[in-house]
Amino acid sequence: MSLYAPPRDLPTRVFTTMPETFWKEGDSDWVRANKPGQNVKSFLEGPSFDVNGNLYVTDIPYGRIFRID
Repeated sequence: MSLYAPPRDLPTRVFTTMPETFWKEGDSDWVRANKPGQNVKSFLEGPSFDVNGNLYVTDIPYGRIFRID
């Protein structure tokens, strides 16, 4: 039981996709610990905007930061 109303469903759309040139086919400590036996090309999280409107995300398994402008 919750005292709050259930969240409403919102329509979504794909904002952008990662170009295949940035996909990794490798392995990392993160992949072995969190997704063992899986082929992880990227795992983006930690979105953050700067004052210029650029969106930054981190690629956790491979230690990269991407800017989406």
